[in-house]
Amino acid sequence: MFSSTFTMTVYDELKAHLNEEVPAGFVQVRGGKEILGYVKKDWAMAVASRTSDWRLTEHMSLSEEAEVTPTKRAAAMIHAAEILDMLGLLQNPQHTELVDVRASVLDPVYCQAPRNLARAFGLLTTSVRMTGYLPDGTVMCAKRLATKSIGGGLWDSLAAGLVKASETTEQAIYRELFEEAGLTSNEVTLTEGGRFVQQLVVPEGMVREIVYHYDAKLSESAKPANRDGQVMEFATFTPDKVLNLALGGEMMYAAGMGLVESVMRRMGQRIEDKWMHYRGQFLI
Repeated sequence: MFSSTFTMTVYDELKAHLNEEVPAGFVQVRGGKEILGYVKKDWAMAVASRTSDWRLTEHMSLSEEAEVTPTKRAAAMIHAAEILDMLGLLQNPQHTELVDVRASVLDPVYCQAPRNLARAFGLLTTSVRMTGYLPDGTVMCAKRLATKSIGGGLWDSLAAGLVKASETTEQAIYRELFEEAGLTSNEVTLTEGGRFVQQLVVPEGMVREIVYHYDAKLSESAKPANRDGQVMEFATFTPDKVLNLALGGEMMYAAGMGLVESVMRRMGQRIEDKWMHYRGQFLI
C-alpha cells in the first residue's frame, strides 16, 4: 500500500527523468527575442542554408520578414519541416497537422508548426494525459505499440497525445480517449488535475510539452478497444503497482507522474512544487 511519503519519493524520481538538460550540440530556436526551442546545430545549418526564412548565428532564428505575422511564422515552420523531410531527417513525415507553439507556459500562442517538426526543433507544445480509474479503484493502463520510437512496449496512460492547433485540452483528451481506447464522454467522468512541463532528449531531438493531466472515472460498461493501432493491450493495476511500474522503468515517466499527482489529490493533498501547477495558481 502506498503512502504520501512513498508517493513523493516516486515524484522526485520521475521529475528527475522529466527534466533533462539541453545537450551539447544543440542551438536555440528563436523568434524575435523569444526562445521557442532547441535543435541540433547540423540540422539548423541544413535548414538555414536552404531557405531565407531562417538565420543561423550563435542560435537559429526566424528572419525579420518571416517573423512579422503568425501566418508567416507558420509558413517558415512548415518550410523547415519540408527541408528536413527532404533530407531524410524527419521522423513521421506524414504527421503534418499543425500544433500550437508557445515560448513558455505563461505566453500566448506564438505560432503554429507541423507536428512532425515539434521534436526536431524542440518546440514547446501542449499535450494531455488521462489516468483512468475503474469503479473498484484500479487503474486502466494501455501498453504502447512495441515499434513506437519513444517508449515502445511500455505501459502508458489510458489516453495521451498532443493538442492540435486551436484545440482545447478538453477537446483533445476526449479525442485521444476515443482514438486510443474507443471510449466516449458518456463512459467517463473527467476531473482536471495538475499540469507540468516535461523536457526530454529523444533520438529525433527534444520533447518539450506542457502536460495537462486528467482523472477519468470509467463507467461499469466501459470496455476499452484501441482504434488507431498504437496500443498493444489494456490491463488494470492497483495504483501502487502502477507507481512501482513507473519506478522500474516499465511505464512512460509522464504517465507515472500523472498518477502521482492524481493519488496525492485523492489523499486530499496538492503537490507543493512550482513545477506542478493547478488551475487558479499563478504559473511560475
